[in-house]
Amino acid sequence: MIQNKLSIGILALLGILFALTIIFVKFTVTGNYEGVFLLSGKDRYVFELKDDLYLNEGRRYLLGIDFEHGKESIYRFLRTGGMQTPYLYYEWNEKEGKGFVRNYLPNGQQVLTCFSRFLDDGGKEASGLFVGGGLPPNVIGYDMVKMNETGMAFHDGARWFHIWCNVNEAVFSTSEFAPISPSAWKFLGSKVLHHEDQGLILTSSHEVIVDRVPLRIDRYAHFRAGETYFILAVDFTNIGEKPATYSYLYADEPWLGEYGSSAGNVGWAADGLHQYVGMIDTRATSFVGMFDYGNEAAGERHTFTMYANFIAWFGEEKPLAYFSNGPYDIPQLSSKKQPLASNTRYIGVQWGPRTLQPKETVRYTMAIGMADRDPRTGFPKLPQIDLVNFP
Repeated sequence: MIQNKLSIGILALLGILFALTIIFVKFTVTGNYEGVFLLSGKDRYVFELKDDLYLNEGRRYLLGIDFEHGKESIYRFLRTGGMQTPYLYYEWNEKEGKGFVRNYLPNGQQVLTCFSRFLDDGGKEASGLFVGGGLPPNVIGYDMVKMNETGMAFHDGARWFHIWCNVNEAVFSTSEFAPISPSAWKFLGSKVLHHEDQGLILTSSHEVIVDRVPLRIDRYAHFRAGETYFILAVDFTNIGEKPATYSYLYADEPWLGEYGSSAGNVGWAADGLHQYVGMIDTRATSFVGMFDYGNEAAGERHTFTMYANFIAWFGEEKPLAYFSNGPYDIPQLSSKKQPLASNTRYIGVQWGPRTLQPKETVRYTMAIGMADRDPRTGFPKLPQIDLVNFP
């Protein structure tokens, strides 16, 4: 009798503990399986238990176990071929539209590109091929050195350098200036279209409503082993019954060189350095970027990392492009000559306004990455960009 009562008591206690766990702990399974992480809770929950951790969640981290290095170490151990041969390693969750790509280069160098591994300023997740975020070991505690290994980053064999941050991508309608950011795009799914040691093609699909007209957006990211950039193609298709007029913006304040700081960042294009806020003549250049060199117009010396990034565009339709001191610092609205001097020095590339007829499709093609360096001067130069065999 005593034993039966004891068994009933233990079961009752386990039931209570289970009920309390369900009430106070939120379980989030993304399917990425990067580890097991206990976070402080939000909303009505005291704690949250997850299998992954995104950028801007690190402040809630309490404890956990990371699986990432183990998975990749096994892959590298099993991989055949010399380590001096460039190759790709990637992880992609088709259902969630999140993942990353590592491009291993010779001499211990590599380029890491993360996609949709972040929460935006509103605390919302994006899904799909949107550059940004980091892997759990780098976002825990929000350590600035580790945060260099987020967004798009370069390892020179000794340490990491920040190349691109979370992309500020948006669609605008003609009736409302408010941007429709990636977290508000309806996610339709994603796929790995092609993968091998030397090449990878990912795709994600979305839907955006512009003035009550639905636009389908299909995105393709193409990586090749050994390259410090990737090709991004974005197809807009009007799937509605009437014309839609919109603008499309690809932009970023990249914090080039060191995460968290725009110090040293100056604009560059085919016509040279750009030290001031202003529009760029896209008839004279097919790319813009930032160079971590030091802006003399802002009183900075040339004591920075000398790394540079770039966005190059292709096709007959020329975008607007500009450098500014932040996403709301629009060059056309200011007649005062302003040096690039803020901590949010910004690159904007915008197509439109453009009217898309029903069933019409338009493609925007870009190369996004890290620039080469001229060995004689240390100044940046555009890599040889190959669009051959791109879908």
